[in-house]
Amino acid sequence: MRLRILAALLTALLLLSCLAACAETNTDQEPENSGNETQLEPDPFANVNYDGREFWIYTSVNVAATAMGNSNFMIEGTEEADSSDIVASAVYKRNLDTEELLDINLEYVHSDLPYTAVADDIKKFVSSGTDEFDLIINDLYPLAGLSTSGYFVNTLDPEYKFDFDKKYWYSDYMTGVSFIEGYQFLLAGDYFADIIRSAHCLIYNKELYEDKYGNPDELYDVVLNYEWTHAKMLEIIADNYVDLNGNGKADNEDRYGYGISEIWGSSIPLIASGGTNYMTRDENGYPLITINNDRTYALTESIYNLMYSEGTFAFTEAKLLDAFINDQALIVGYQRLGSLENMRHMEHDAGIIPYPMLLASDKQYNTSSHDTTEIGVILTTAINDMDFISTVLEVLNRETDKTVMPQYYETALKVKYTDDPQAGAMIDIIHDNFRNVFELAYDYAIGTPIQSVIYGTIANKSYSVASKLAKSQKSCQKKIDKLIRECEDAFIN
Repeated sequence: MRLRILAALLTALLLLSCLAACAETNTDQEPENSGNETQLEPDPFANVNYDGREFWIYTSVNVAATAMGNSNFMIEGTEEADSSDIVASAVYKRNLDTEELLDINLEYVHSDLPYTAVADDIKKFVSSGTDEFDLIINDLYPLAGLSTSGYFVNTLDPEYKFDFDKKYWYSDYMTGVSFIEGYQFLLAGDYFADIIRSAHCLIYNKELYEDKYGNPDELYDVVLNYEWTHAKMLEIIADNYVDLNGNGKADNEDRYGYGISEIWGSSIPLIASGGTNYMTRDENGYPLITINNDRTYALTESIYNLMYSEGTFAFTEAKLLDAFINDQALIVGYQRLGSLENMRHMEHDAGIIPYPMLLASDKQYNTSSHDTTEIGVILTTAINDMDFISTVLEVLNRETDKTVMPQYYETALKVKYTDDPQAGAMIDIIHDNFRNVFELAYDYAIGTPIQSVIYGTIANKSYSVASKLAKSQKSCQKKIDKLIRECEDAFIN
């Protein structure tokens, strides 16, 4: 018994001595770096100073379709930060931080032109030799149409200081919209916020869905299980026509499964998301048009069925969103992520989902940004200032990723503009799957096989496109080959 007590006392004394030793060595000093912690890399732009030099941006301010508003508020911002608007405050901070870091002044000239006038405007600048602008921001398809003709700087030139491996650049997007591999003229990244704002999406009325089917979140599970297809969408559309005014005919006072605007604009995201196998590339990275295929035939027929379902109605563009907000459509098309900004005061909850796959076997959702999405280019007349321009654009994109995107993408889009806690996962799917941009960018430049053949056939209430596509593919390839030679003459020879 004494041995046990003595052992217990010795154990207690040892424990007390250990505690005392630990107390003596416990100081307020931070522990030494173990060698496993990541050290912050020095800012590569910390010692860059341009002594108040002006960086001139020619930025588009014309109003986008669907009453979404222009994205220049995320480029230029406002003169003073608006503390009540988290996005405006973040844009103000981004611009101010960039100016202070590099000792520059961001200056803006507004372009309020329709997309049909953009190309002539650019040609005028280059032909006159102006070097006034360091960056041009305007619509995708007119800029893409000029990209093979020697108007823009090839940003992949290794002499320039672009780091396209950084996450704030959209490298896949820029590669997808490049005409020839190794030549990148169109700029896409976090700074060019219109790319995200113009990402096509479908929005549905959760209360109407609940009244009809029960669980208002069921469509989210359909999307996540890769069951969201053209066929599933058609089934829901056809199932939700209601003759509200009881006059026995479909009109703009009834309720529909799918509200659209005109056929062309409403078809664009369905064509891109459905995937036409539009083109491939040869061993030299040159585009080969391959749109004449069985998948394109099936996709055209499917879009025809969606457009002309009894459950689909074409409202005027001005009234489309109001019709949806007023419960006249279960699903509304021709909308983009930026459209959510206009739906904050909707009485009923809205769900956000991607456009459907053509087939369940695709296992891949595709997001299109509209053909008038605003991107960036650098005119060849500014080529002598590329060290300055590339540095400023790197910092603008980096600071946008750090300051603006957390507020716009994570807080505004996912929380402020919707009360739906599951919307964030859908927005991520939409955001992470930009594809099939080439066909929207270059369709006009190579003979409009999408607009003239696919849309043109559907608009004429037909879906028989095989013979038309066979003829179109040959003529379009000739135009592609001509543009390849043009690009080679301008940049390679």
